[in-house]
Amino acid sequence: MSNVWRTSALLALATLLAACASASVGPRDPLAQVTSQTGAGVASRTVVRMRGAQSPAAALRRAPMFEFAYAVPDSAALQPIYTRVRDIDLLRQLPEVQAIDGMFALPRSLRFVTAECGESGAFYHSADGEVILCYETLRVLYARGQERQRVLGLGEESILRYVYANVRFIVLHETGHALVHLLDLPVTGRQEDAVDQLAAILMLRFAGLDETPAEVIDNLRMAANWMLSHSTGAYSLESYADEHALGEQRFFNLQCLIYGTDPEAFAGMVDAGDLTAARARGCAREMRLVSRAWLRLLVPHLAPGYETYGEEAALYLQQSTGD
Repeated sequence: MSNVWRTSALLALATLLAACASASVGPRDPLAQVTSQTGAGVASRTVVRMRGAQSPAAALRRAPMFEFAYAVPDSAALQPIYTRVRDIDLLRQLPEVQAIDGMFALPRSLRFVTAECGESGAFYHSADGEVILCYETLRVLYARGQERQRVLGLGEESILRYVYANVRFIVLHETGHALVHLLDLPVTGRQEDAVDQLAAILMLRFAGLDETPAEVIDNLRMAANWMLSHSTGAYSLESYADEHALGEQRFFNLQCLIYGTDPEAFAGMVDAGDLTAARARGCAREMRLVSRAWLRLLVPHLAPGYETYGEEAALYLQQSTGD
């Protein structure tokens, strides 16, 4: 599908969401203004997005391919969003999902579904092997994008970019849960943190070929902004005990991974308040360890036809160290 068609379709979705978005937006977070201060000057060396060539065996691979579906909502208010999402085939417009479709030898097909959930969110349903993106999430993302656009004085196109970037991260986060389950991957820490890391790695590695490195980084920074959308600074015991890290922690964890891709290019993040100096000192090592760990977990599960990716991974593991 051409980039022009995809952009036009997503613009149509943005217009629809503008009509459906709630007028009420949460309180402005104090870190909203740090989400787009450094992306424009990022050097091209920051993000590696070379796609490995598939062997002729790729045409014969038997790994289950992804499936996509758009469930009809009961709510009349969500019906227009469903119709537009279905018509533009939104889930197939996510470049990272396209890139890994068929890449892993899954025991069953993984299904991506948009559906009415009763609240904003997304999740992986292990019993059915489904990654669910809620229609309510699209509506809330658009409202958040509007608030960000107003606070930062950005153009109207920034709202669409915000929605699209966050849909990609959210879907990839849930895809991480799916891969852990379907491939029986070991995770020794908090799984929610691990799949945040994987989502960031996939966005860095498999961004759209028409996206600049600066745009890729800005996508991740918008995902970090979304993590603060429900942060209040006042938490209950249940919040501290939750399987998810606090929104502020997820924000800084993702900022650290961004910084770790190129500390020299992102030296200004500390001054901007995106990251503390103490955390920044270890971010290059943190990014390297995370990348090595996920490569070691996923490479053994590559499907036939993706041997080149395994060769790239082996070369990276030989050249980088885990210390």
